[in-house]
Amino acid sequence: MPLRPLTREQAWLLPPSLDDLLPEEHPARFVAAFVDGLSPATLAELEINREGEALGAPAYHPCGLLAVWLYGFMTGVRSSRKLEAACRDQIPLLWLTGCQRPDHNTLWRFYRSHRAAMRRLLKETVTVAVDIGYVDLALQAVDGTKVARTLLQIGPTTLQGWPG
Repeated sequence: MPLRPLTREQAWLLPPSLDDLLPEEHPARFVAAFVDGLSPATLAELEINREGEALGAPAYHPCGLLAVWLYGFMTGVRSSRKLEAACRDQIPLLWLTGCQRPDHNTLWRFYRSHRAAMRRLLKETVTVAVDIGYVDLALQAVDGTKVARTLLQIGPTTLQGWPG
């Protein structure tokens, strides 16, 4: 079977938009729709001002930072440094931020300022997702059996508790 040529310098006749790279049913679109649909009262409770300040350097849009944190919570990424890297590398977060790349200090300051209200908001995202049928809550039960951790020998390296 012949091989397809591997060319990393391939030019695009028309560059794709970032919107074309994210599937319609992707969870990042749910997060964006949820954040965009927040009422002014909810935004006021979060102390988010959509207009920004009149003076000073342009800041990252707070709805974009909120979307980054909500998506991070939904995907299990809770570190501001990992979110910074994801905003640089992952298409869903590039889409959520509009190709902006907030640094970990900006992300952390936003989280620190809005921590309590964001926790309540995350619970609301789960409720909305269940109500519209986006996710299904299923009971996960374990019988309490204890499993011993094993050591695996892989070459000269010993990994404890592999995989995991």
